[in-house]
Amino acid sequence: MKIATLESLHADAGQRNFDFLKITTDDGRVGWSEYNESFGGPGVSAVIDGLAPHLIGKDPRAYEAHVALLYAVRRQAAGGIAQQAIGAVENALLDLKARALGIPVGTEVNEAAVRAHPPKKR
Repeated sequence: MKIATLESLHADAGQRNFDFLKITTDDGRVGWSEYNESFGGPGVSAVIDGLAPHLIGKDPRAYEAHVALLYAVRRQAAGGIAQQAIGAVENALLDLKARALGIPVGTEVNEAAVRAHPPKKR
């Protein structure tokens, strides 16, 4: 399973737009994320487009490594719009990994948190 495309989708809802990121793999699996360009964040889609080449062809299940790479790539401007874009990518990768494993995304997030901060033994 390799990342094939990252696609920003936008739905006009009158007073605001709804913005979504769709990550599709070469085997047809899809991960989704929602982000917002309506209130002070225009440009998030452009940043996602700029980050996409760093993800194409990679295994989406290694999302933690991909997020670390994206932060390194955007280290000159790590906050603001870049942070929103990386967050959208991370959420879509988490969704994709959870779907591939057949588990709720919350289960994957909880397991990642336990790996990062294992319980202390008494």
